Amino acid sequence: MNASSLATGPLPSPAILLCGFVLCFFPPLAFAADPDNQDAQKQLRLEKFVLPDFPPFARLSGVTRGLVTVAIGRNAEGQVTDILVLDSTNALLSEATTNAIAQWKFARPSNQPIEGQPVVPIVRFIFNTGGVSIISAATGRATAKIQDPAVNAPVVLPALSEIDDGPKPLFQPMPQIRGAAASTARGGTATVKFFVDDTGRARVPIVLECSSPELGEAAVLAVEQWRDEPPFVAGHPTIAIEAQTFTFGTRTP
Repeated sequence: MNASSLATGPLPSPAILLCGFVLCFFPPLAFAADPDNQDAQKQLRLEKFVLPDFPPFARLSGVTRGLVTVAIGRNAEGQVTDILVLDSTNALLSEATTNAIAQWKFARPSNQPIEGQPVVPIVRFIFNTGGVSIISAATGRATAKIQDPAVNAPVVLPALSEIDDGPKPLFQPMPQIRGAAASTARGGTATVKFFVDDTGRARVPIVLECSSPELGEAAVLAVEQWRDEPPFVAGHPTIAIEAQTFTFGTRTP
């Protein structure tokens, strides 16, 4: 999809600007070598880290291991703003994971990660009888979603153009800019990549490139409001990925 935006309306509160987003999750094989998760904490640049507990009810139900993979959105202050479960073997483990991540705090400025590290944290949690371990990686693009609970299996997501019947937008407001920033918007562009969850909501948007930070911020704030019809692949609800480039211009009288 292509879209153009006119410089109109006020900017909402600041949003994080992120750059660089790849799309297939291949966790490393040596995750068990770090039982305290210190390496993962360092890689994620976490100031506050809370590890999820293995839910007692899950244990009582006979669950002895499981996997949860999440994408984590954050703001410029390092606070978690969104948690999207990309893959999970158990709903109770998903709940424990999201409750723990909600308490995390990333180092500032969170939009300047260590070179070579994924900008949007994609984290896999491995639950077993000995505790919980985490590994961090990025996701990559593919044409089908793999349903495999093995630790080293990739989480593969379709592009929005590859879902059944194609994308069906319901609500897609364009970025709005006013005041001094509007003069710099003329001829500028911003490209945002984001997930579309299985309800059709745009989730964890990041800026791949932009002519100015103001344009990238406006694009992210707009995409956060986007809604599509739920995406389906082979008749089953899924999470998809999408990229959108906005071209900014001035409003004509």
